[in-house]
Amino acid sequence: MSFTRQDIHTNVRSLVGDFPLFTGDNEIGEAEVDLAIEQAVNRFSRDVPREIIEDEVGDDGKYYPLTNLTSWEHDFSEILAIDYDSGTRVSGDELPGWLSLDEGDWKFYEDASVKYFVFPLLSPDSGTTYRIRYTCRHTLNDADSSTITEQYKIAIIYLSVSELMLIASLHAEKASDPPAGAEFITMRNKGSGYESIAKKYEEKYLMEIGGKTVPAGTANRDFDTIPTFGSGYFFHGSRIT
Repeated sequence: MSFTRQDIHTNVRSLVGDFPLFTGDNEIGEAEVDLAIEQAVNRFSRDVPREIIEDEVGDDGKYYPLTNLTSWEHDFSEILAIDYDSGTRVSGDELPGWLSLDEGDWKFYEDASVKYFVFPLLSPDSGTTYRIRYTCRHTLNDADSSTITEQYKIAIIYLSVSELMLIASLHAEKASDPPAGAEFITMRNKGSGYESIAKKYEEKYLMEIGGKTVPAGTANRDFDTIPTFGSGYFFHGSRIT
């Protein structure tokens, strides 16, 4: 079950109400609410990215364009795992054959126009399936194709409010220029107030997705634990992360 952009829009408007002090170029209307929601979805996509599992087949070569992956986005998506020769994985009751980036089982290569993932020691043919798990950006629209699940609805509302308060703070600064006596001081105070609210709602968002910090890429692991989905250990001097 998922929710729509309009659902979030309605909830955000219910929380923040109208902004009667802002008029003309500084008005905060429906477009600004939509912008705040878009910014929230982009932030959430970095914190809790969507994960896709996709099967690809070989062509007797070593180089495969990342654009072969349906939802791949350059400079955003990351490959989390590659399970090689996975065509009969479940039916054959087989263990996964994870390939390791750190051990050189696969790597990236980029020419002037295309970025590839490469199998240096393998040349899969058309009968070889490799299963790729990778990240992509979430979508939130007014159709059933939205990809953010219901469990994160409150988090998206909180973050959208935070982003809208930052927009309101900027508009308050614009509305106070040039200075206009007491009105100038009032608007500046309101700008600081909006920033404070933005920070509070960002904290509520972080707590809603699991804590004050985002755990995704920096979680500590016991060294005797076998990483799953292609993750591994990073060595920083005497630290193991």
